[in-house]
Amino acid sequence: MAKKSKKQNRQTEQDDGQIFMQRLQKNLEYFQKRRPAIYQMLANMELQRVELVVTPGRDDVDMVANGKSCYRGVAREYSMDEADKVLDENPESKRIRTFSPPWENSYVRENFADRILQNIIKSSPVTPSTFKGYIRGNIFPSMVFLGCGLGYHIDALTKKAPIVNGIIIEREPEKFAVSLYTVDWEEICSRFSRKGFSLTFAIGRAEQPEEIRRLVSRYMTKDVPFYPFFSTYYNHLADVELAKAVLENANDLAVISTNWSNYDNELMRLSNTAYNMRHGGRYLPKTEMLPQSKPLVVVGSGPSLDKRVESLKKVRDKVVVVSAGTALRPLLAHGVTPDFHAELDPSYLIYQLLSDIGQDKIRDIPLLAVNEVNPFVPTLFDNVYYYFKSDNMQPALLGLSAESFANCNPTVTNAALSIGHSLGFRQIYLFGTDYGFEDKERDHSSKSVYGDDTDSSIAKDFRERAHESAKKRRVFKTPSVDGGTVYTRNDFYSAKRSVEELIYRLRSSGIPPEIRNCSDGAVIDGAPWISEEEFAEQCEGVEEWGVFESLAVFDGLSGNVSSEAFGDALMGVHKELERVCSEHSRTVRSSRLKGRRDLCTLVNSMREELHRIPTLPGKTGPTGPQLMVSQLLRGTLQHFLYVGICHGMASEDDSLESFLRDWGQGFMSFLETAPKHFATVMLSNRSLEQDAWARRSIGDRDPEFVADVGAILEG
Repeated sequence: MAKKSKKQNRQTEQDDGQIFMQRLQKNLEYFQKRRPAIYQMLANMELQRVELVVTPGRDDVDMVANGKSCYRGVAREYSMDEADKVLDENPESKRIRTFSPPWENSYVRENFADRILQNIIKSSPVTPSTFKGYIRGNIFPSMVFLGCGLGYHIDALTKKAPIVNGIIIEREPEKFAVSLYTVDWEEICSRFSRKGFSLTFAIGRAEQPEEIRRLVSRYMTKDVPFYPFFSTYYNHLADVELAKAVLENANDLAVISTNWSNYDNELMRLSNTAYNMRHGGRYLPKTEMLPQSKPLVVVGSGPSLDKRVESLKKVRDKVVVVSAGTALRPLLAHGVTPDFHAELDPSYLIYQLLSDIGQDKIRDIPLLAVNEVNPFVPTLFDNVYYYFKSDNMQPALLGLSAESFANCNPTVTNAALSIGHSLGFRQIYLFGTDYGFEDKERDHSSKSVYGDDTDSSIAKDFRERAHESAKKRRVFKTPSVDGGTVYTRNDFYSAKRSVEELIYRLRSSGIPPEIRNCSDGAVIDGAPWISEEEFAEQCEGVEEWGVFESLAVFDGLSGNVSSEAFGDALMGVHKELERVCSEHSRTVRSSRLKGRRDLCTLVNSMREELHRIPTLPGKTGPTGPQLMVSQLLRGTLQHFLYVGICHGMASEDDSLESFLRDWGQGFMSFLETAPKHFATVMLSNRSLEQDAWARRSIGDRDPEFVADVGAILEG
């Protein structure tokens, strides 16, 4: 071959450069049109750490990241070989061994959804003793690409193998930005454009382990159960820290189904709200008040409260105290009356526990309760104000979404922190929020309903039930504030992580609060621990004349809810529920369901639909009834998808079709039953005293429960 002249080399370099620039422009236009969130991230990005290296006359390229070559000049060749290796290492015969399917004991509550799910699992050919992993067949149910690089490996693998649920994680956004020069992302995404296929981009800067965990969790929670149950992991360029975070997150998400809500739980909350609003409930809107002069002390009922409450009593006049949930009893027992009391739990049990304290001791304390609190609870207090949660769709029914509070779940401590910040408190102290315990037999204050110092009959009964429940939960260790470790449980640990997430978000707000941990339990990231002496010193400078009158503040801010408007909204919810259930039922009934690909694409399609609410004709966005129906159904529908795909993918070929038939029939039974059940509970105008739903706690028997599902349908 004749040697090229300098002019020819320059022409080749210009042609190559033009090709790369044209590809960049095409990719940007695609993302701007189809994935605007990614486009916004890329549009103004300046490459500082990563660059594409193009050598004139060579057919391959390189990427330099943080001063180091990633591919040694052969990015395309390296990526093609790597993709082939991944396929060789994951033949069709290789089973996916991640987490086991849900078994019968996961669905034991007496409600018709659990009974159907339990019957489906009973019909499954897969049992704990026969489960050998998931059979993927001729598809990859879920492929997790750990690292984007220049994208060649993703392009190659998605050409050669059908992937139902693809996930691309890149913790260095500049690398993804460089890939816009090298691969056609529109073409790659088009391979996931068929119904039932999906591609998730989890892209964001994350360097520290906690940042990586947040990145993975933020984007991939909606991909459950595909991730992590059916995931094959492709670790490009061997990113050890990313792989570690993804696998750790997988362990968390493998049990996320225990946190999914369910239809009867959501219905109980809606029923409670209906009673509270009909009785003229006033609500506290989210606002941004000027900074308060006094600190706020949020009190939980952890075991360290008994030891540290004396330091709180010494500065009582210099702080505002809010008791959170079960902390009210021990606070009063220690001689501290809170400025107001907060409740989050919707269970009737809360009414029983508060009644056990004695109405004469609590009636004068202002109550700040979530709108879905049990309707008997407000009867115990003279001054009641409700608040709405932004992660709940009930405010949307009333046009109050903008006035609801964020990050109130899963514990009332979260709610007290969120509301306290809104009320202007910038110095916040946490007492009794231990989230851990040194003694496995003592995980709460001795004077709480969980403690031995409380000897009423209801407290004893409550402790026995709580003790039995606690025995079933795994106990493990977590770092403690003294540098050692304390014991914790999944529920405590989840609450701790949720509070840490709230603190993280508040710190990024316009006026971040200073939050200090005065509890001698688990470390709370973002809330440094301080001793009793340090707490006393920090309170010394607070002027006692500073005033926060709870009643005056709440009265001045609160508004009324129209009970008539709420009644009309419930009618709209019922109509929308009928429409949505009918639509889902048609989808299941019309599905082919002959094999694994059919199952995966159906479940993945429905999974995506659960997180996407369409705009109805003539509307500018989702309506309140649409949002409420989504909340009512989503958790239970997720359970049906979870049970169906886990047992289906674990079934052998000769029993798969029979199981899928049973699953489809059970799924449609729920969808056909739910609207009539809703009307019975919500539209029958029962009185509070006569309604068994008003005396339910979470997990209790559904008052409308009929063991024979067939009888429900016939009725």
